Amino acid sequence: MGKMNLITLVRIGIFLLFSGLMILDYFPNIVFNDMSKTIMTIGIIGVVIIYMVINRKTYEDNEKNSFIGEAAFILYTLVLIGVLTLMGGKSTVGISLNNPILWFVLLLTIVDMTLRYRKINA
Repeated sequence: MGKMNLITLVRIGIFLLFSGLMILDYFPNIVFNDMSKTIMTIGIIGVVIIYMVINRKTYEDNEKNSFIGEAAFILYTLVLIGVLTLMGGKSTVGISLNNPILWFVLLLTIVDMTLRYRKINA
């Protein structure tokens, strides 16, 4: 398996584990014990660490692709929050589209992405 395929699989793993954690947050009754949240949290931390180790060397192409990945992840997160809310879920930690902190963090992320993009293209 090539490095690119492994990176793609790790990215998919991150999305799946993140989605699972969000679903468990919005619908805590489907969990029979706290073990599954703990396992998923450890899993997502492990997958992120593996991703960082694999993707240590950053090239300009990787930087540009990372912007696309970050934007896709942000959009996916917002859509997932909306869908889980429409399905009748309520976040146990307070993540919602009505939360001003979520929008503030989103604004900071967009500003950071814009500054990094300008730096790369300068």
